[in-house]
Amino acid sequence: MLGGRRMIKNSLLFASIMVLVACTETSEVAIETASDVTSEAAQSTTEVSAPQALESKQPNILFILVDDMGFGDIGYNGSEIATPNLDQMALDGMKLDRNYVYPVCSPTRAALLSGQNPLHMGITGPMDDHASLPSGLKLMPEYFKGLGYQTHMIGKWHLGLTETSAWPINKSFDSHYGFLGGWIDFYTHVFAGGLDWQRDGVSVREEGHATELMTNEAISIIEQRNEQPFLMWLSYNAPHSPLQHPPSYSELNNYPEITDRSVFAEMVTHVDSDIGRVMDSLKEQGILEDTIVIFSSDNGGALGLGASNGDLRGQKRSSLEGGMRVPGLISWAGTIESGSVLTQPIAVHDWLPTLLEASGGDAEVVIDAYGQSMWPAIASGAIIERDTIVMGATHNLGVFEWPLKLVAVEDAESGEQSYNLYNVVDDPTEQQDLAATNPEVVARLIAEIEAMPEPDVSRLEPEFNNSPRYYPSDVPTYDARHIESKEPWAEAAIRDTD
Repeated sequence: MLGGRRMIKNSLLFASIMVLVACTETSEVAIETASDVTSEAAQSTTEVSAPQALESKQPNILFILVDDMGFGDIGYNGSEIATPNLDQMALDGMKLDRNYVYPVCSPTRAALLSGQNPLHMGITGPMDDHASLPSGLKLMPEYFKGLGYQTHMIGKWHLGLTETSAWPINKSFDSHYGFLGGWIDFYTHVFAGGLDWQRDGVSVREEGHATELMTNEAISIIEQRNEQPFLMWLSYNAPHSPLQHPPSYSELNNYPEITDRSVFAEMVTHVDSDIGRVMDSLKEQGILEDTIVIFSSDNGGALGLGASNGDLRGQKRSSLEGGMRVPGLISWAGTIESGSVLTQPIAVHDWLPTLLEASGGDAEVVIDAYGQSMWPAIASGAIIERDTIVMGATHNLGVFEWPLKLVAVEDAESGEQSYNLYNVVDDPTEQQDLAATNPEVVARLIAEIEAMPEPDVSRLEPEFNNSPRYYPSDVPTYDARHIESKEPWAEAAIRDTD
Protein backbone atom coordinates (compact mmCIF):
# COMPACT_ATOMS: atom_id res chain seq x y z
CA MET A 1 0.00 0.00 0.00
CA LEU A 2 1.27 3.47 -0.84
CA GLY A 3 1.05 5.01 2.63
CA GLY A 4 1.79 8.75 2.71
CA ARG A 5 4.49 9.56 5.29
CA ARG A 6 5.79 6.01 5.30
CA MET A 7 6.17 6.21 1.54
CA ILE A 8 8.06 9.49 1.76
CA LYS A 9 10.72 7.87 3.92
CA ASN A 10 11.34 5.13 1.34
CA SER A 11 13.54 6.42 -1.48
CA LEU A 12 12.12 3.96 -3.99
CA LEU A 13 8.55 4.87 -3.24
CA PHE A 14 8.58 8.68 -3.21
CA ALA A 15 5.60 9.84 -5.20
CA SER A 16 3.62 12.94 -5.86
CA ILE A 17 -0.02 12.08 -5.71
CA MET A 18 -2.90 13.87 -7.22
CA VAL A 19 -6.40 12.82 -6.32
CA LEU A 20 -9.21 14.14 -8.44
CA VAL A 21 -12.64 13.83 -6.86
CA ALA A 22 -15.48 15.35 -8.82
CA CYS A 23 -17.97 17.20 -6.66
CA THR A 24 -21.53 17.11 -7.83
CA GLU A 25 -21.90 20.67 -6.63
CA THR A 26 -19.17 22.02 -8.89
CA SER A 27 -20.07 24.18 -11.86
CA GLU A 28 -17.29 22.57 -13.96
CA VAL A 29 -18.79 21.76 -17.34
CA ALA A 30 -18.43 18.98 -19.82
CA ILE A 31 -18.17 20.65 -23.23
CA GLU A 32 -18.07 24.19 -24.56
CA THR A 33 -17.30 25.71 -27.91
CA ALA A 34 -13.77 26.97 -28.37
CA SER A 35 -14.87 30.57 -28.76
CA ASP A 36 -16.30 30.56 -25.24
CA VAL A 37 -13.50 28.85 -23.38
CA THR A 38 -10.34 30.19 -21.84
CA SER A 39 -7.76 28.20 -19.87
CA GLU A 40 -9.95 28.81 -16.84
CA ALA A 41 -12.78 26.40 -16.13
CA ALA A 42 -15.88 27.23 -18.17
CA GLN A 43 -19.28 27.88 -16.70
CA SER A 44 -21.90 26.54 -19.10
CA THR A 45 -22.52 23.41 -21.15
CA THR A 46 -23.14 23.03 -24.85
CA GLU A 47 -25.47 20.10 -25.46
CA VAL A 48 -24.16 17.62 -27.99
CA SER A 49 -26.07 14.64 -29.32
CA ALA A 50 -24.36 11.43 -28.23
CA PRO A 51 -22.76 9.57 -31.12
CA GLN A 52 -23.07 5.82 -31.09
CA ALA A 53 -19.70 4.31 -30.26
CA LEU A 54 -19.98 1.47 -32.75
CA GLU A 55 -22.93 0.84 -35.02
CA SER A 56 -21.28 -0.91 -37.93
CA LYS A 57 -17.59 -0.11 -38.24
CA GLN A 58 -14.92 -0.01 -35.57
CA PRO A 59 -12.85 3.19 -35.64
CA ASN A 60 -9.11 3.19 -36.07
CA ILE A 61 -7.30 4.67 -33.08
CA LEU A 62 -4.22 6.87 -33.37
CA PHE A 63 -2.75 8.02 -30.05
CA ILE A 64 -0.05 10.67 -30.55
CA LEU A 65 2.16 11.28 -27.52
CA VAL A 66 4.89 13.93 -27.52
CA ASP A 67 7.63 14.29 -24.94
CA ASP A 68 8.14 17.24 -22.56
CA MET A 69 5.82 19.70 -24.32
CA GLY A 70 4.47 22.16 -21.76
CA PHE A 71 1.07 23.78 -21.43
CA GLY A 72 2.51 26.99 -22.89
CA ASP A 73 4.17 25.37 -25.90
CA ILE A 74 1.15 25.14 -28.19
CA GLY A 75 -0.43 27.89 -30.25
CA TYR A 76 -4.02 27.53 -29.04
CA ASN A 77 -2.81 28.12 -25.46
CA GLY A 78 -1.23 31.41 -26.46
CA SER A 79 2.29 30.24 -27.29
CA GLU A 80 4.46 32.17 -29.72
CA ILE A 81 5.52 28.81 -31.21
CA ALA A 82 3.96 27.98 -34.57
CA THR A 83 1.75 24.88 -34.23
CA PRO A 84 -0.74 25.30 -37.10
CA ASN A 85 -1.63 21.62 -37.42
CA LEU A 86 -2.40 21.09 -33.76
CA ASP A 87 -4.31 24.37 -33.70
CA GLN A 88 -6.38 23.10 -36.63
CA MET A 89 -6.97 19.82 -34.83
CA ALA A 90 -8.33 21.82 -31.89
CA LEU A 91 -10.72 23.61 -34.24
CA ASP A 92 -11.78 20.38 -35.92
CA GLY A 93 -12.13 18.37 -32.72
CA MET A 94 -12.19 18.77 -28.96
CA LYS A 95 -9.67 20.51 -26.73
CA LEU A 96 -8.97 18.77 -23.40
CA ASP A 97 -8.61 21.73 -21.07
CA ARG A 98 -7.86 19.70 -17.93
CA ASN A 99 -5.68 16.95 -19.35
CA TYR A 100 -3.66 15.37 -16.52
CA VAL A 101 -0.64 13.09 -16.83
CA TYR A 102 2.21 12.09 -14.52
CA PRO A 103 5.08 14.55 -13.97
CA VAL A 104 7.56 12.18 -15.66
CA CYS A 105 7.26 9.87 -18.61
CA SER A 106 7.44 6.21 -17.53
CA PRO A 107 4.47 6.41 -15.13
CA THR A 108 2.41 8.20 -17.79
CA ARG A 109 3.19 5.48 -20.33
CA ALA A 110 2.43 2.67 -17.89
CA ALA A 111 -0.90 4.26 -16.96
CA LEU A 112 -1.83 4.85 -20.59
CA LEU A 113 -1.22 1.24 -21.61
CA SER A 114 -2.65 -0.52 -18.55
CA GLY A 115 -5.43 1.74 -17.29
CA GLN A 116 -3.93 1.02 -13.87
CA ASN A 117 -2.06 3.11 -11.33
CA PRO A 118 1.69 2.78 -11.97
CA LEU A 119 2.42 3.70 -8.36
CA HIS A 120 0.93 0.34 -7.41
CA MET A 121 3.63 -1.22 -9.60
CA GLY A 122 6.38 0.81 -7.93
CA ILE A 123 6.82 2.98 -11.03
CA THR A 124 7.24 6.41 -9.46
CA GLY A 125 9.71 7.94 -11.88
CA PRO A 126 11.74 7.26 -15.04
CA MET A 127 12.05 3.49 -15.33
CA ASP A 128 15.39 1.89 -14.58
CA ASP A 129 16.96 0.13 -17.56
CA HIS A 130 16.68 -3.24 -15.79
CA ALA A 131 13.04 -2.87 -14.82
CA SER A 132 9.95 -3.50 -16.89
CA LEU A 133 6.22 -3.67 -16.58
CA PRO A 134 4.95 -6.51 -14.38
CA SER A 135 4.84 -9.92 -16.00
CA GLY A 136 1.38 -10.82 -17.24
CA LEU A 137 0.08 -7.25 -17.11
CA LYS A 138 -2.62 -6.89 -19.76
CA LEU A 139 -1.99 -3.83 -21.90
CA MET A 140 -3.95 -1.75 -24.38
CA PRO A 141 -2.83 -3.67 -27.51
CA GLU A 142 -3.98 -6.98 -26.03
CA TYR A 143 -7.41 -5.56 -25.21
CA PHE A 144 -7.78 -4.23 -28.74
CA LYS A 145 -6.52 -7.42 -30.35
CA GLY A 146 -9.50 -9.04 -28.68
CA LEU A 147 -11.68 -6.63 -30.67
CA GLY A 148 -10.00 -7.57 -33.95
CA TYR A 149 -7.48 -4.73 -34.20
CA GLN A 150 -3.99 -4.60 -35.64
CA THR A 151 -1.66 -3.01 -33.08
CA HIS A 152 1.37 -0.86 -33.85
CA MET A 153 3.81 1.05 -31.67
CA ILE A 154 6.13 3.69 -33.13
CA GLY A 155 8.77 5.66 -31.23
CA LYS A 156 9.79 5.95 -27.60
CA TRP A 157 9.05 3.08 -25.22
CA HIS A 158 10.86 3.73 -21.86
CA LEU A 159 9.13 0.81 -20.15
CA GLY A 160 11.97 -1.69 -20.10
CA LEU A 161 15.23 -1.93 -22.00
CA THR A 162 17.71 -4.64 -21.00
CA GLU A 163 15.35 -7.64 -21.08
CA THR A 164 13.80 -8.77 -24.36
CA SER A 165 10.60 -9.75 -22.53
CA ALA A 166 10.10 -6.06 -21.72
CA TRP A 167 10.09 -4.85 -25.31
CA PRO A 168 6.89 -3.70 -27.04
CA ILE A 169 7.09 -6.46 -29.66
CA ASN A 170 6.71 -8.87 -26.73
CA LYS A 171 3.91 -6.85 -25.14
CA SER A 172 1.16 -7.59 -27.71
CA PHE A 173 2.14 -5.00 -30.30
CA ASP A 174 2.17 -6.51 -33.80
CA SER A 175 4.98 -4.16 -34.76
CA HIS A 176 7.41 -1.74 -33.15
CA TYR A 177 9.65 0.78 -34.85
CA GLY A 178 11.66 3.15 -32.67
CA PHE A 179 13.71 3.01 -29.49
CA LEU A 180 13.54 1.50 -26.02
CA GLY A 181 15.21 3.97 -23.66
CA GLY A 182 14.30 7.38 -22.31
CA TRP A 183 15.97 9.49 -24.99
CA ILE A 184 18.31 9.25 -27.97
CA ASP A 185 20.31 11.43 -30.29
CA PHE A 186 17.82 12.39 -33.02
CA TYR A 187 20.32 11.76 -35.82
CA THR A 188 22.64 8.95 -34.67
CA HIS A 189 19.88 7.15 -32.72
CA VAL A 190 22.47 6.41 -30.05
CA PHE A 191 21.90 6.37 -26.30
CA ALA A 192 24.88 6.19 -23.91
CA GLY A 193 27.21 4.83 -26.57
CA GLY A 194 24.84 2.17 -27.88
CA LEU A 195 22.57 2.08 -30.91
CA ASP A 196 18.95 2.21 -29.73
CA TRP A 197 16.86 1.92 -32.89
CA GLN A 198 14.79 -1.16 -33.62
CA ARG A 199 12.37 -2.71 -36.01
CA ASP A 200 10.43 -5.51 -34.35
CA GLY A 201 13.15 -6.29 -31.84
CA VAL A 202 16.09 -6.15 -34.26
CA SER A 203 18.57 -3.27 -34.23
CA VAL A 204 18.66 -1.28 -37.45
CA ARG A 205 20.86 1.58 -38.59
CA GLU A 206 18.89 4.18 -40.52
CA GLU A 207 19.62 7.73 -41.58
CA GLY A 208 17.40 10.64 -40.73
CA HIS A 209 15.89 12.71 -37.96
CA ALA A 210 13.99 10.48 -35.52
CA THR A 211 10.80 12.55 -35.78
CA GLU A 212 10.68 12.15 -39.56
CA LEU A 213 11.49 8.44 -39.46
CA MET A 214 8.62 7.85 -37.04
CA THR A 215 6.25 9.87 -39.19
CA ASN A 216 7.27 7.97 -42.32
CA GLU A 217 6.58 4.69 -40.54
CA ALA A 218 3.14 5.84 -39.41
CA ILE A 219 2.22 6.91 -42.95
CA SER A 220 3.51 3.62 -44.35
CA ILE A 221 1.33 1.62 -41.96
CA ILE A 222 -1.70 3.76 -42.82
CA GLU A 223 -1.12 3.32 -46.55
CA GLN A 224 -0.50 -0.43 -46.34
CA ARG A 225 -3.26 -1.28 -43.86
CA ASN A 226 -5.67 -4.12 -44.50
CA GLU A 227 -9.38 -4.27 -43.69
CA GLN A 228 -8.76 -4.64 -39.96
CA PRO A 229 -9.05 -1.51 -37.82
CA PHE A 230 -5.74 -0.41 -36.36
CA LEU A 231 -4.53 0.83 -33.00
CA MET A 232 -1.40 2.94 -33.42
CA TRP A 233 0.59 4.50 -30.59
CA LEU A 234 2.79 7.16 -32.21
CA SER A 235 5.18 8.08 -29.41
CA TYR A 236 7.44 10.94 -30.52
CA ASN A 237 10.51 11.80 -28.44
CA ALA A 238 10.36 15.42 -29.60
CA PRO A 239 10.68 17.99 -28.18
CA HIS A 240 12.64 16.20 -25.40
CA SER A 241 16.37 16.90 -25.31
CA PRO A 242 18.86 16.72 -26.94
CA LEU A 243 17.77 19.91 -28.65
CA GLN A 244 18.18 19.01 -32.32
CA HIS A 245 16.04 19.99 -35.28
CA PRO A 246 16.45 19.84 -39.07
CA PRO A 247 18.29 22.87 -40.51
CA SER A 248 15.32 23.71 -42.73
CA TYR A 249 13.36 24.71 -39.65
CA SER A 250 15.92 27.24 -38.37
CA GLU A 251 13.98 30.29 -39.57
CA LEU A 252 10.41 29.15 -39.10
CA ASN A 253 9.66 30.91 -35.82
CA ASN A 254 11.84 33.99 -36.45
CA TYR A 255 13.71 34.05 -33.13
CA PRO A 256 16.42 36.75 -33.14
CA GLU A 257 19.12 34.43 -31.81
CA ILE A 258 19.77 30.76 -31.17
CA THR A 259 18.82 29.81 -27.61
CA ASP A 260 17.44 26.71 -25.92
CA ARG A 261 13.98 28.22 -26.38
CA SER A 262 14.44 28.89 -30.08
CA VAL A 263 15.72 25.39 -30.83
CA PHE A 264 13.02 23.83 -28.65
CA ALA A 265 10.43 25.89 -30.53
CA GLU A 266 11.67 24.59 -33.87
CA MET A 267 11.43 21.03 -32.55
CA VAL A 268 7.82 21.69 -31.53
CA THR A 269 7.00 23.17 -34.94
CA HIS A 270 8.78 20.28 -36.63
CA VAL A 271 6.75 17.63 -34.80
CA ASP A 272 3.59 19.68 -35.43
CA SER A 273 4.39 19.63 -39.14
CA ASP A 274 4.89 15.87 -39.07
CA ILE A 275 1.61 15.36 -37.19
CA GLY A 276 0.07 17.32 -40.05
CA ARG A 277 1.62 14.85 -42.50
CA VAL A 278 0.00 11.96 -40.64
CA MET A 279 -3.38 13.71 -40.60
CA ASP A 280 -3.03 14.40 -44.34
CA SER A 281 -2.38 10.70 -44.88
CA LEU A 282 -5.61 9.81 -43.08
CA LYS A 283 -7.46 12.24 -45.35
CA GLU A 284 -5.80 10.99 -48.52
CA GLN A 285 -6.66 7.40 -47.62
CA GLY A 286 -10.26 8.38 -46.97
CA ILE A 287 -10.25 7.17 -43.37
CA LEU A 288 -10.20 10.41 -41.37
CA GLU A 289 -13.85 9.95 -40.40
CA ASP A 290 -13.06 6.37 -39.40
CA THR A 291 -10.23 7.33 -37.04
CA ILE A 292 -10.15 8.62 -33.47
CA VAL A 293 -7.03 10.77 -33.02
CA ILE A 294 -5.76 11.71 -29.55
CA PHE A 295 -2.88 14.08 -28.86
CA SER A 296 -1.14 14.62 -25.51
CA SER A 297 2.19 15.42 -23.92
CA ASP A 298 3.61 12.87 -21.47
CA ASN A 299 4.41 15.41 -18.73
CA GLY A 300 4.89 19.11 -18.19
CA GLY A 301 7.69 21.03 -19.84
CA ALA A 302 11.27 21.13 -18.51
CA LEU A 303 11.89 24.85 -18.05
CA GLY A 304 15.68 24.55 -18.13
CA LEU A 305 15.53 22.97 -21.56
CA GLY A 306 13.49 25.54 -23.45
CA ALA A 307 9.93 24.54 -22.57
CA SER A 308 7.14 26.73 -21.18
CA ASN A 309 4.15 25.85 -19.05
CA GLY A 310 2.55 29.24 -19.62
CA ASP A 311 1.24 30.82 -16.44
CA LEU A 312 1.11 27.49 -14.61
CA ARG A 313 3.48 27.00 -11.69
CA GLY A 314 5.88 24.10 -11.65
CA GLN A 315 7.40 21.95 -14.37
CA LYS A 316 8.37 18.40 -15.23
CA ARG A 317 8.77 16.32 -12.02
CA SER A 318 6.47 18.63 -10.04
CA SER A 319 2.95 17.92 -8.76
CA LEU A 320 2.05 21.56 -9.35
CA GLU A 321 -0.13 22.20 -12.40
CA GLY A 322 2.85 22.91 -14.64
CA GLY A 323 4.10 19.37 -14.11
CA MET A 324 0.90 17.48 -14.84
CA ARG A 325 -1.60 19.64 -16.74
CA VAL A 326 -0.60 19.40 -20.38
CA PRO A 327 -1.98 20.10 -23.86
CA GLY A 328 -4.50 17.52 -25.02
CA LEU A 329 -6.84 17.02 -27.98
CA ILE A 330 -9.22 14.41 -29.35
CA SER A 331 -10.84 14.37 -32.77
CA TRP A 332 -13.14 12.04 -34.67
CA ALA A 333 -14.34 13.81 -37.80
CA GLY A 334 -18.09 13.74 -38.10
CA THR A 335 -18.57 12.34 -34.61
CA ILE A 336 -16.93 14.64 -32.04
CA GLU A 337 -18.22 18.21 -32.33
CA SER A 338 -15.80 20.62 -33.96
CA GLY A 339 -14.44 23.37 -31.70
CA SER A 340 -15.69 21.76 -28.50
CA VAL A 341 -13.82 21.74 -25.20
CA LEU A 342 -13.86 19.21 -22.39
CA THR A 343 -13.44 21.09 -19.12
CA GLN A 344 -13.92 18.14 -16.83
CA PRO A 345 -10.62 16.63 -15.69
CA ILE A 346 -9.41 13.65 -17.68
CA ALA A 347 -6.42 11.60 -16.55
CA VAL A 348 -4.11 9.34 -18.50
CA HIS A 349 -5.54 6.22 -16.81
CA ASP A 350 -8.90 7.03 -18.39
CA TRP A 351 -7.84 6.48 -21.98
CA LEU A 352 -7.94 2.69 -22.07
CA PRO A 353 -11.54 2.34 -20.81
CA THR A 354 -12.58 5.44 -22.78
CA LEU A 355 -11.27 4.12 -26.08
CA LEU A 356 -12.62 0.64 -25.45
CA GLU A 357 -16.10 2.10 -25.00
CA ALA A 358 -15.72 4.37 -28.04
CA SER A 359 -14.72 1.34 -30.11
CA GLY A 360 -17.68 -0.76 -29.08
CA GLY A 361 -15.87 -2.72 -26.40
CA ASP A 362 -16.60 -2.97 -22.71
CA ALA A 363 -14.89 -0.33 -20.57
CA GLU A 364 -15.48 -2.51 -17.50
CA VAL A 365 -13.15 -5.30 -18.64
CA VAL A 366 -9.95 -3.40 -17.77
CA ILE A 367 -8.21 -5.42 -15.07
CA ASP A 368 -7.60 -3.51 -11.82
CA ALA A 369 -8.76 -0.38 -13.61
CA TYR A 370 -7.74 2.89 -12.03
CA GLY A 371 -9.21 5.03 -14.77
CA GLN A 372 -12.80 5.24 -15.90
CA SER A 373 -14.42 5.84 -19.25
CA MET A 374 -14.82 9.50 -20.13
CA TRP A 375 -16.54 8.67 -23.41
CA PRO A 376 -19.99 9.87 -22.23
CA ALA A 377 -18.44 13.26 -21.38
CA ILE A 378 -16.60 13.47 -24.69
CA ALA A 379 -19.51 12.22 -26.77
CA SER A 380 -22.48 13.97 -25.19
CA GLY A 381 -21.37 16.31 -22.42
CA ALA A 382 -22.36 14.00 -19.56
CA ILE A 383 -21.01 15.07 -16.17
CA ILE A 384 -18.84 12.24 -14.87
CA GLU A 385 -18.80 11.63 -11.14
CA ARG A 386 -15.12 11.01 -10.64
CA ASP A 387 -13.58 8.24 -8.67
CA THR A 388 -10.51 9.10 -6.63
CA ILE A 389 -7.47 9.37 -8.91
CA VAL A 390 -3.93 9.03 -7.58
CA MET A 391 -0.96 10.23 -9.61
CA GLY A 392 2.63 10.82 -8.72
CA ALA A 393 6.34 11.39 -9.08
CA THR A 394 9.33 11.64 -6.79
CA HIS A 395 9.32 13.79 -3.63
CA ASN A 396 5.93 15.47 -4.10
CA LEU A 397 2.46 14.61 -2.93
CA GLY A 398 -0.77 16.15 -4.11
CA VAL A 399 -4.41 15.46 -3.40
CA PHE A 400 -7.30 16.79 -5.46
CA GLU A 401 -10.82 17.13 -4.18
CA TRP A 402 -12.05 18.95 -7.22
CA PRO A 403 -11.48 21.85 -7.50
CA LEU A 404 -9.29 21.92 -4.37
CA LYS A 405 -5.77 20.55 -4.51
CA LEU A 406 -3.43 19.81 -1.63
CA VAL A 407 0.25 19.84 -2.58
CA ALA A 408 2.59 18.16 -0.11
CA VAL A 409 6.31 18.50 -0.78
CA GLU A 410 9.01 16.65 1.10
CA ASP A 411 12.53 17.97 1.41
CA ALA A 412 14.73 15.19 0.04
CA GLU A 413 17.46 15.76 2.63
CA SER A 414 15.59 16.62 5.83
CA GLY A 415 12.39 14.71 5.18
CA GLU A 416 10.35 17.72 6.29
CA GLN A 417 6.98 18.19 4.64
CA SER A 418 5.07 21.29 3.69
CA TYR A 419 1.40 21.50 2.69
CA ASN A 420 -0.34 24.01 0.45
CA LEU A 421 -3.97 24.06 -0.63
CA TYR A 422 -5.18 25.62 -3.87
CA ASN A 423 -8.41 26.00 -5.80
CA VAL A 424 -7.11 25.22 -9.28
CA VAL A 425 -10.27 26.44 -11.00
CA ASP A 426 -10.40 29.87 -9.35
CA ASP A 427 -6.61 30.02 -9.00
CA PRO A 428 -5.08 27.96 -11.84
CA THR A 429 -1.63 29.44 -11.25
CA GLU A 430 -1.67 28.24 -7.62
CA GLN A 431 -0.80 31.56 -6.02
CA GLN A 432 -3.24 31.68 -3.09
CA ASP A 433 -2.55 29.15 -0.35
CA LEU A 434 -5.82 28.23 1.38
CA ALA A 435 -4.35 25.76 3.87
CA ALA A 436 -4.41 28.04 6.91
CA THR A 437 -8.10 28.85 6.53
CA ASN A 438 -9.18 25.30 5.72
CA PRO A 439 -7.50 23.05 8.30
CA GLU A 440 -10.28 20.46 8.15
CA VAL A 441 -9.82 20.08 4.40
CA VAL A 442 -6.07 19.74 4.80
CA ALA A 443 -6.55 17.07 7.47
CA ARG A 444 -9.03 15.18 5.31
CA LEU A 445 -6.74 15.20 2.30
CA ILE A 446 -3.71 14.17 4.34
CA ALA A 447 -5.82 11.23 5.48
CA GLU A 448 -6.37 10.38 1.81
CA ILE A 449 -2.60 10.25 1.39
CA GLU A 450 -2.21 7.98 4.40
CA ALA A 451 -4.85 5.61 3.04
CA MET A 452 -3.07 5.04 -0.28
CA PRO A 453 -1.77 1.52 -0.92
CA GLU A 454 1.92 0.61 -0.85
CA PRO A 455 3.44 -0.01 -4.27
CA ASP A 456 3.89 -3.71 -4.96
CA VAL A 457 7.54 -3.54 -5.95
CA SER A 458 7.68 -7.34 -6.09
CA ARG A 459 5.60 -7.13 -9.27
CA LEU A 460 8.43 -5.45 -11.14
CA GLU A 461 10.11 -7.75 -13.64
CA PRO A 462 13.01 -8.16 -13.27
CA GLU A 463 14.00 -6.76 -9.86
CA PHE A 464 15.90 -3.50 -9.86
CA ASN A 465 19.64 -3.90 -10.56
CA ASN A 466 19.46 -7.68 -10.38
CA SER A 467 19.95 -8.84 -13.96
CA PRO A 468 22.82 -8.77 -16.44
CA ARG A 469 22.78 -5.94 -18.91
CA TYR A 470 21.75 -7.05 -22.37
CA TYR A 471 21.37 -4.58 -25.16
CA PRO A 472 20.91 -5.14 -28.90
CA SER A 473 23.76 -2.85 -29.90
CA ASP A 474 26.70 -2.91 -32.27
CA VAL A 475 28.60 -1.19 -29.46
CA PRO A 476 29.27 -3.83 -26.75
CA THR A 477 30.35 -1.27 -24.15
CA TYR A 478 26.82 0.04 -23.53
CA ASP A 479 26.42 1.27 -19.98
CA ALA A 480 23.87 3.95 -19.12
CA ARG A 481 25.72 4.79 -15.92
CA HIS A 482 28.71 6.18 -17.80
CA ILE A 483 27.27 8.64 -20.24
CA GLU A 484 30.15 11.02 -19.67
CA SER A 485 32.61 8.41 -20.97
CA LYS A 486 30.88 8.28 -24.35
CA GLU A 487 31.19 11.09 -26.84
CA PRO A 488 28.71 10.59 -29.68
CA TRP A 489 27.09 13.97 -28.99
CA ALA A 490 28.09 17.54 -28.33
CA GLU A 491 28.27 18.52 -24.66
CA ALA A 492 25.08 20.56 -24.98
CA ALA A 493 23.16 17.46 -25.99
CA ILE A 494 23.79 15.64 -22.71
CA ARG A 495 21.69 17.68 -20.32
CA ASP A 496 18.68 15.55 -19.50
CA THR A 497 18.81 11.78 -19.44
CA ASP A 498 15.24 10.89 -18.57
